[in-house]
Order: sequence, then structure tokens, then C-alpha cells
Amino acid sequence: MATTLTLFTAAYDGTTVRVNWEVNSEVDVSGFDLSRKASNETSYTAVTTVMPTGQRRYQFTDINVYRALPGTNTVPTPAAGSGPYTYRLLVRGPNGDQAYLTILTGTPSAVQRSWGTIKSMFR
Repeated sequence: MATTLTLFTAAYDGTTVRVNWEVNSEVDVSGFDLSRKASNETSYTAVTTVMPTGQRRYQFTDINVYRALPGTNTVPTPAAGSGPYTYRLLVRGPNGDQAYLTILTGTPSAVQRSWGTIKSMFR
């Protein structure tokens, strides 16, 4: 694959997480698969799939970080013991996929976590 990832970051942005990535070229790239995993989880959860547009720089806002876990009222946050989140980006291509990881840095404020909890009750 002729593509190199030149940027891959994840950071809190209010009650969401903003994930940015950039590649030097999109030659032979058939798509980008973004997944997320908390430190207390054993596998990644698919977040989104993005098709290449030729712009080389992408941004995704993860609005689901503060949603309650299915079937519970528990909202996963680093402060609740789930630890830091790791985002995985798979760059898909004809000669195999390339995987990249980035760890979400920082922690949300108590106000952000509270607002996320309130919002999750109405989803």
C-alpha cells in the first residue's frame, strides 16, 4: 500500500471526542474503518466507516462516548473506571489493511460527564 498515515489524534471536545487523521496519499485506499475500545473492554466497537474523498485529511466527531451501555444506565467514562479509550484506524487497501492506534488524551470535566449522562437519558 502506498499510503502513510501522517496524523492520527483523538481529543475531548466538550461532551464529544474529535478524531482527526491525515494520509499522505489515497492511492489504493478503499476506505477507513474507525473503532473504539475502553481499557476494560476486550474488543473494539465499530464507530464509523469513511470512504476516501481525495481530501487526505479527515475528522470524525464521536458523539457516543457518553451514551449509556446497552441495557444499563451506566455511562462509560474514563472516570468511571473504563480507563483511557483507544481508537483504531484501519486503512483498507488491495494489498491488506494497515492498523493504527491512538489513545484519547486528557479527561472530560465533571460538567461534561454530567451533561453526557443527562443527554444519554433522552436518547
